[in-house]
Amino acid sequence: MNAVTVLTADLGGYPAGMRAHPLVVETAAKMFRAEHGGVIADSFVTRAGGRLACAVTHQDGAAVEVLCDRVLSACAKTAGETGLIGPGDAETVTLPVDEEGAELLVFLTAGAKAGAWDRPLAGLYADPFTSPGLVGDPLMHPGFEFVCDDGAAFGTPEETYDLLGHLKAGGRVRKVRRKDGLSAAAAGAGADPALILRAGPGLPDVVTALGVAASPGSGLMPVGLCDLGPTRPKTACLGFSVRDLMLVGPADLYDDPTYERARTHTRPPAWP
Repeated sequence: MNAVTVLTADLGGYPAGMRAHPLVVETAAKMFRAEHGGVIADSFVTRAGGRLACAVTHQDGAAVEVLCDRVLSACAKTAGETGLIGPGDAETVTLPVDEEGAELLVFLTAGAKAGAWDRPLAGLYADPFTSPGLVGDPLMHPGFEFVCDDGAAFGTPEETYDLLGHLKAGGRVRKVRRKDGLSAAAAGAGADPALILRAGPGLPDVVTALGVAASPGSGLMPVGLCDLGPTRPKTACLGFSVRDLMLVGPADLYDDPTYERARTHTRPPAWP
């Protein structure tokens, strides 16, 4: 299975977890780069505030899990040698991609709570007033299936109310797929969750996805990657094209004056 996996980890930052250390990022980048053409096809490594953030393309998911564990262990050692101590929590999010490629948006967060992506995902894949492709695109019109962290699944539009009630009761969306089985999105479950979205024909376009994630009701301030610090709930978006499992990019998509108003009018969501 061709896939993209995003790994994030809090291994300690400076000061008080605000920035991941460059040596930690460098350690991960070197280790992943050494596996290009083997366990993984390609990689991109950066920081998300105080967290390490890595995106890798691959086929064998089990081998990637082992590699990620090795990278985390080495990075934790590097962090400790520089005097940084973090909780060590780590999370991976994986989304399958077609052999011919895909357009991907990788959202990273800082200062965000678990479930930060529930409302944007519901708006993007279940609300026709927010996502017009649900009305006009014949591939999107049948709706999507939301899979939650407890295994509950809801098909929209027919189970939209049930989905919202489940989220209000504490459920968390982990995956979204089109009714024909195409994987559309995958979200992390913990604090500062990452999100991977596919964009293109039969799916929300890039501009719509960026707008929903940056809307005031999402509770997340859209910022460029260099401004992604946990002073308040924030998100940065990296845009990639994937061709033959090679990552083309990224583009720092919120580093754009279009989102200036969203940066000053973000408010917490009304639910859950």
